[in-house]
Formats: sequence, structure tokens, C-alpha cells
Amino acid sequence: KLSKFGMVFYNNVLCTLFLFPFSVMNGEFATFMRTSALHTPDYAVKNAFAGFVGFFLNFASLNCVAQTGPTTYAMIGSLNKIPIAIMGYLIFDNAISEETWTFISISLMGGILYTIAKLRAGKRKSGK
Repeated sequence: KLSKFGMVFYNNVLCTLFLFPFSVMNGEFATFMRTSALHTPDYAVKNAFAGFVGFFLNFASLNCVAQTGPTTYAMIGSLNKIPIAIMGYLIFDNAISEETWTFISISLMGGILYTIAKLRAGKRKSGK
């Protein structure tokens, strides 16, 4: 069994192995190599910091999955888009289309349905 550090490390290594060939095929790697502004110490420090933060966000995600379960984690991941859409509308005066309201409603109904199912499963498990 892998430690949390091992899981995060191998997750990042595997992502790199899968994504690097696509960046080469799409020409993104060549663009990176040609752009001199991306080869400065300032960029390197900021990029290293972003990688550092991302690495530890992986730890947080794995911890959430371990504590709540993968289904709950996925459900929260999809439901957190609802307040983001509404805040975007309120703060940035972004228009929300009818299609977006439909998707928000479906997500809300799914969250409610999932909550009801989890509560019923918890009651059955506890024998009440």
C-alpha cells in the first residue's frame, strides 16, 4: 500500500507521462522552448510555487476522498459550481443563460437526491 506522499507523487508522474506527448504534438512544448520570457528566474520561481501548491492540493484531495468517500467527493466537486456561477453573476454581472439555470437546477436536484439517498442509507445501516 502506498503512503499519501507516494500516491500524490505517482499521480503527478503519471499525469506528466500522459500529458507531455500531447503538449509536443500540439506544439505547446515548442512554443514554450521558443518563448524567452518563460525562461527567466521570476517565471521559474512562480512556476515552482504553483507546482508546490498543486502538489499539496493533491494531498488535500486525497485526504478528502479518504475521509468522505469518492462518491461524496465527486458530488461536492460538481455542486460547488452552483455558488460559483451565482457569485459570477452577482459580482461580475455575468449573464446567466436559460441553459445555465437549467444545469444549476439539475445539479441542485441531484445534490438533494444524493443527500436523501445517503441519509436513508445511514438510517438503514444504523438499524433505525
